[in-house]
Amino acid sequence: MQKPDFVPWYMQQDVVEGYEGWYEGKYKRADILEKRVITIMIEQFEKPKTILEIGSGTGHFTRWFGSIGLEATGADLSPFMVRQAKKLWREGEFVSSRSSNLPFEPKSFDLSIFITCFEYMPDPVGVLREAARVSRQGVILGLMNSWSLPTLRRKIQLAFGKNDYYRNAHFYSIKEMKGLVRKAFGEKAEMVRWRTTLFPEPLHLERDTGNPFGAFLGVAFKGN
Repeated sequence: MQKPDFVPWYMQQDVVEGYEGWYEGKYKRADILEKRVITIMIEQFEKPKTILEIGSGTGHFTRWFGSIGLEATGADLSPFMVRQAKKLWREGEFVSSRSSNLPFEPKSFDLSIFITCFEYMPDPVGVLREAARVSRQGVILGLMNSWSLPTLRRKIQLAFGKNDYYRNAHFYSIKEMKGLVRKAFGEKAEMVRWRTTLFPEPLHLERDTGNPFGAFLGVAFKGN
């Protein structure tokens, strides 16, 4: 239970307005590597054309999906995020919506995708089921990997009452995600690929790998 005065960062207008700058600053390397893994996850499916990005934020990845030839729609809980996304991509479609109750008909998109936002969703099983409901082919998640040094650092900071960006976040490992997918869909679910990336620079591990300890974890599964 969060304290009454706690306001998540994605519900703070000043933070949202500066959000895109992170991708050109300290997270530029992460952005490049994360997109490589997301591309690999997309390639596991049969030539998808339409994508719903759930938790799309300011539309950074939604715009990227459009740039690589996909028809992308964004959905986000935060009205500040949706407003900023529309400013940055006027031809894009963004809707304000809870991830557990999406305003779309079943099978409206080829894929549903989450990128470093699933960690903040309080009903992960319900959210996965809803994402699968609106998807024809499957679901992709890009996650802040629980089994990584950056996440360990975040957890230590939180233990000392610091770094409110992650105060209401839950981090996932590949083991936990496999269990969550099974809980959501039982034997119907098929995990088709997972990979991690974003290791410390001195290790020179720039490509995706089956090593489960990279800071960014990509998971692709079929839920139906």
